[in-house]
Amino acid sequence: MSLATRSWLVFAGASLLLFASPAHAEDPWKPPPHVRPQTADARALLAEGIARSPALRDMVDRLERSDVIVYIRHRVFAGNHLDGWIAILSNVRGQRYLVIELACGRTVPDQIGTLGHELHHALEIAGEPSIVDARSLAAFYERVGMDIGGYGSVRTFETLGARQAGLRVRRDATTKTAIVAEK
Repeated sequence: MSLATRSWLVFAGASLLLFASPAHAEDPWKPPPHVRPQTADARALLAEGIARSPALRDMVDRLERSDVIVYIRHRVFAGNHLDGWIAILSNVRGQRYLVIELACGRTVPDQIGTLGHELHHALEIAGEPSIVDARSLAAFYERVGMDIGGYGSVRTFETLGARQAGLRVRRDATTKTAIVAEK
């Protein structure tokens, strides 16, 4: 075999290696979800809430298409008067990071209802691009919400939409129809 023929075969083989399509056409990498439970308990609660409540499932789907990332975790609050809250952590490269903290020691339907309530707040925040820090978050809720006092040095606000969402999700979590549909 001549040198020119061998060179051509080597070139042809290398070309096939460079331009051959991969074994699978789809890239297996998926971006991380926008709703991110931080513990096994929070993951189980979110999964159960999504399985039982179409309203909660819709909220999670809508958040997946937003610019907010929501971390979910449980927390022990001082006293029994608080079931959960949401706070803004940071704003980095066009992504706003929020944390939802849910009170430990509540029933599963109550926690799912609280999660729905707080996810509604996350959607309110997602719909308001001016919210980028704690100050702009407070200014937004001063405008659209009700000041319901505070806990220590933290002021708290409420919206009718979040209350209604929490009640709807809790109702979903406790109805026989939703539980049967899960199986």
